[in-house]
Amino acid sequence: MERKQVTSLATMFTLGAVLLFFWDAPAVWPLKILVVWFHELGHAAAALLTGGSVVSIGLSPDQGGVTHTMGGLAFVTLNAGYLGSLLAGAVLLRAARTPLGARRAVKVLAALLGLTTLLWVRPMLGFGFLFALGTTLGVLALGRWGTDFVAQLALRTLGVFSVLYALWDIRSDVFSAHPHVTDATMLAELTWVPAPVWGLAWLTAGVLLLWGMRRSIV
Repeated sequence: MERKQVTSLATMFTLGAVLLFFWDAPAVWPLKILVVWFHELGHAAAALLTGGSVVSIGLSPDQGGVTHTMGGLAFVTLNAGYLGSLLAGAVLLRAARTPLGARRAVKVLAALLGLTTLLWVRPMLGFGFLFALGTTLGVLALGRWGTDFVAQLALRTLGVFSVLYALWDIRSDVFSAHPHVTDATMLAELTWVPAPVWGLAWLTAGVLLLWGMRRSIV
C-alpha cells in the first residue's frame, strides 16, 4: 500500500473514531439530519428510476425522514434508502481522494441539494426546507471560499459519517427492542420476509460495497 493510501486510510479511521466519540454532541446533529436526507434521496431516486414520481420529502429535527412517492416499484424504492446513504458515503470518499475531485464533488453536491430542496422538500415553511436551504448555502460557501484541504476534509468527514450512520441506523431500526414502522417492516409486509433478514441483507450489502470500493476510496 502506497504512503498516500496509508495516510488516507488513517485519516478516515481517525475521523470515524472522533465522530463516534462525539456521536451525541450537538455539533454532530446537522450531519445526522443530512445523512437522513441522503437516505430519503435514495428512495426518491429509486422511485424515479422505476417509473414513479416523487411527491415530497420531509425531514424532522428528531432525525426522522419520509419520502412520499407515486408509482414505481415499491420493492426497489424501500431497499434504496439505506443502500443509497451507504453509496453516497462511498462516492463522497471516492471524490475526496484528490483536490480537483473534491472541488467538483462539492459543486455537484450543492447543485443536487439545491435542486431537490426546491423540488421536493416540504413544507416550505417547515424545519426540513429551512435546514435543506441552509445546508445548500453552506455547501455553496464551501465550494466558493473553502480551500482544497477544507473541501477534502469536509467530504471525507461527511462520507465516513454517512457510512457509519447508515450502518448504525440499520441496527437500531431493524433490531430495536421497541419496533416501529421502518423500511424493513414495510418490506416484511410486502414480501413476507422478516424485517431482521432485510437488516442483515443491507448490512452485508454495505460491507460488500465498501470492500469492493476499497481501492478507490483510499
